[in-house]
Amino acid sequence: MHKLKRLLGLLLFLFMLPIAIGQLPFPNNKTSLEEQPEQKLVAYAAAPMIETEEPYLPSPFQVLLLFTHSHETYKPVVKLKSGVQAVYDEQTNIFSMQELIGHYLQLNGLQSTVLDLDVMTVMKQQGANFYQAYDVVRPYLAEELNKNQYDLVLDIHRDSAKSAVTTIEADGQKFAKIAFVIGAEHAGYESNFAYAEILSERLNTIVPGISRGVIKKQGEDVDGVYNQDLSPVMLLVELGGIDNSEEQLQRTMAVLAQAIAKTFVTEQL
Repeated sequence: MHKLKRLLGLLLFLFMLPIAIGQLPFPNNKTSLEEQPEQKLVAYAAAPMIETEEPYLPSPFQVLLLFTHSHETYKPVVKLKSGVQAVYDEQTNIFSMQELIGHYLQLNGLQSTVLDLDVMTVMKQQGANFYQAYDVVRPYLAEELNKNQYDLVLDIHRDSAKSAVTTIEADGQKFAKIAFVIGAEHAGYESNFAYAEILSERLNTIVPGISRGVIKKQGEDVDGVYNQDLSPVMLLVELGGIDNSEEQLQRTMAVLAQAIAKTFVTEQL
């Protein structure tokens, strides 16, 4: 019995020994966890917005077309339409070819606007004489130029010269020749003349001889201005003559549009 008590006492001592040791002030016997350092949140600045510029797209080259002698026409063209020969016609005329000319300009990346005025019909209504055509169209043209800006202004005419003067053959095809007329009786005509000269040269690099050159007009019995004082980029263009056919004219319209694009837009020599 005495031995049993001793054994129970030993067991109790061994059981309580770890508990007692845990209460002693040894360094490794801390009863609480050390406070962990506070984790600081790092704020990242938002990436700045990068503004991207829109790609530069140049404005289309703007051409204004007008037809001061709007009823000028071509004998083969009128004969094909109505069976008669005429050099002036109220229906089949150079004014009615505006869409064709605009079409060839568009094919070459050029944008055209037509001064929508049948000048010779207005002249008839006003009782104006033929030589007053430039006076009749002037206020309409001035108003359009005040409202809108153009890179080139072309007053399209038909020359009165015959086929021998106004036709050229190249690579087996016939073309209507072109001539430029510049009025020298206004102060700024040198600009108009320079534009006409460079365009004439370009035409002749495409089809040699298609341009008859630049004709400077001044003195008695000529207008001498042709409303070109309203714009330094205004040219009077003689597109063929009375004997040229529509096929010949269209070929030349295509060459003219190409020459304008290469001279003033792409600048390819």
